[in-house]
Amino acid sequence: MSQNNSDIKQFWNDQPVGSNFIEYQQDKSFYEKYDAFRYHTESHILIELDDIDFKNKKVLEIGLGQGADSMQIIDRGAIYHGIDLTEESVRRVKERFHLFDKPYKEVQVANAENVPYPENSFDIVYSHGVIHHSPNIERIVAEIYRVLKPDGQAVIMLYHKNSYNYHISISVLRRMGLLMLVPFPFLAKFISKLTGEGIDRINRHKFHLKKEGVSYFRMKNFIHRSTDGPDNVYASVWTAASAKKLFQKFNNIQTKVHFLNERHLLGAQHILSNSLKKAIARNYGWHLWIKAFK
Repeated sequence: MSQNNSDIKQFWNDQPVGSNFIEYQQDKSFYEKYDAFRYHTESHILIELDDIDFKNKKVLEIGLGQGADSMQIIDRGAIYHGIDLTEESVRRVKERFHLFDKPYKEVQVANAENVPYPENSFDIVYSHGVIHHSPNIERIVAEIYRVLKPDGQAVIMLYHKNSYNYHISISVLRRMGLLMLVPFPFLAKFISKLTGEGIDRINRHKFHLKKEGVSYFRMKNFIHRSTDGPDNVYASVWTAASAKKLFQKFNNIQTKVHFLNERHLLGAQHILSNSLKKAIARNYGWHLWIKAFK
């Protein structure tokens, strides 16, 4: 499957992150519902943000989504700038800031492969679950380094390859489930109920499988379709070692793993202890956080 920025932009412009969980409405309640969902599901984000000194820091966020983290960063005292590849996310974030009366410096459409700011501009560059959707991620990391001030900090989340989600859920369970639907299409509703995956998404997987044949199951293809929906154009996964190599120009590179999506446990979440689930999340979670300094 070939990838280019226009296809990636079109996908995310049509389906801003989280759209499949909370239906968009042009009012304050939508953002409140989205934030409640996000931080209930991924509570570690707030803990990580609390650990960063944003007060009076000039911050650039790359990839805005629905603006949940953007508002959290502003509330922690940042001088906020944001860029996103899509017009829709930029529109929504500006709408959010207006509805909640949040101060910010600038939010604009831009490709992170060419950040529209001069070198040594920012104290912090933050990006959560975004840059791994570019096939030119090395270029983006170089841009992050360029626009950071000396001693500035990069805070980045990438998808974690050494995770339950990659090695068990995506590599085994999802491929098996989709394969079962070939001879037994009537199982779609059961699989949807078991996994929490919507029927529409399951049908899109079936569409791509019929179109691409067995090559659809090759991980170099399937990984793109199994992170953010079956029409997602591109995604990459990273280990702590490969992430450190990606950020090798930086200093004091630290990594931490978070987030076990319990719906991927297919019911086992009800019998596993909380301490065991937390241990899995710490070691084999889906979110690899990287903190590094220029």
